[in-house]
Amino acid sequence: MPITTDTLSRQEAPERVHYATGVMLSAEDFQAEQDYHRGRLARALAYGAGHGTLAGLAVAYQPGQAATDTRPALAEALKVAPGLAIDRIGRLIEVPATHCLNLPDWYAAQLPLALAEAWHAADDLWEGSPAGVVLDLFLRFVTCPRGKTPAFAHDAFDSFDSITAARLRDSFEISAVLRPEQTPGLPEDPWEAVTPGDAGSLREAIFAAWREDSEAHGGEALSPGAEHVPGQDPSALLLARVILPADPAPPGQPPVRRSGEPVTPRNDLRRFVVTTAALARWLEIPLTTRINEETTP
Repeated sequence: MPITTDTLSRQEAPERVHYATGVMLSAEDFQAEQDYHRGRLARALAYGAGHGTLAGLAVAYQPGQAATDTRPALAEALKVAPGLAIDRIGRLIEVPATHCLNLPDWYAAQLPLALAEAWHAADDLWEGSPAGVVLDLFLRFVTCPRGKTPAFAHDAFDSFDSITAARLRDSFEISAVLRPEQTPGLPEDPWEAVTPGDAGSLREAIFAAWREDSEAHGGEALSPGAEHVPGQDPSALLLARVILPADPAPPGQPPVRRSGEPVTPRNDLRRFVVTTAALARWLEIPLTTRINEETTP
């Protein structure tokens, strides 16, 4: 499916269509109507809940396995579980099924120099981290056109039987990004300055939470996070950091993978969106009443 630019990512300010009897409406008016309602919902989610993983989306490692009489072969892969997230603009990203990254195929498709630059020595990233090639898995929102429907030609180069997409599907893209930096950045905690139990520090953090000017209105002005690489979509969400155990690269060659060593994705480095119910349970606030089995109603 081709990917189109989401109009919400370049929305400058919330504007509603003004309807009046006799006014001619065009496709731009209906698009503006959608953008307004989608934009208001995205703003409420971005500021009211924050961005990050809302449910699911755990990254797991699947070791390669040879085929047997009762089981087909399994390729070495990183698996992203189904789930839901909110991106930095406030858009919902839903992954409806498990998606896999075939590691041997992905590794072979990378430039040897890029793999060599992303190699880190043991204990470089955290205590106990193995020596190997470091990559980050990112999730981002994309819009995919679906179906076809007749439409008027837009310019002189369109044919008489011009068509356009019938629907736009909110979809997603999962990508693996090599990290050559000595210390790759991680998502920042916007509430780091809050002192537990201190209402004053909480108020100051809320005052500082506003993203100024157009940055709050669209993705094109969104500043990259510490976790992003140059040229990357700044609305993308970090899912996990992974180290593929490997020995240093020979001259002109990629680092040599060490097969058999476990690969442990760091799912804990991402940002999470904590629901009110989950927070209440964590704080031991009862939301339901449990009836003792020995009690007679």
